[in-house]
Amino acid sequence: MKETSEHLRKLPIDAIEESVDATPAVACGEGELLLVLQDLAKAVDDGTYIPQTPTTDNPALSDDYVFNTSDENAILKDLSKENFVAKVRDVGKGAEKRKKMGYPQEYLYIFKYPCKLMRRDAEESGMSSENVLIYIKVNDRKIPEEKVFIVSFHKNRPKKR
Repeated sequence: MKETSEHLRKLPIDAIEESVDATPAVACGEGELLLVLQDLAKAVDDGTYIPQTPTTDNPALSDDYVFNTSDENAILKDLSKENFVAKVRDVGKGAEKRKKMGYPQEYLYIFKYPCKLMRRDAEESGMSSENVLIYIKVNDRKIPEEKVFIVSFHKNRPKKR
């Protein structure tokens, strides 16, 4: 990623030492991962990926940080093998429905992206920026339609152990 944004700066992959939850992981070969990354980059270029729907538990980064769609696109295009955490079986609400319809098991690909983001409340908080580990979960759905879904794109929340 080009370092041109004043409000977003990429950090080294090991800059933030937080665990990223991705269990139970299943095998993912390098070729498969590269195909997922290619599909994701093409979906960003074509403007066809389905973005995350923010929730109370996983709010949009733009709620707390200066962050926009261009930033999200830049990060998604910058993902590489080093950002990959794990592949997991999709066990979400729609997975069972798709299974009953005869569609194959789907998998989610988990990535992490360490960066420094400018805070929206910089004047009130006294902190102009914060190191943030972004948790990204992608569904590269091939059947029934070829679509890339961004299931999660939010600040990482490490599990309490």
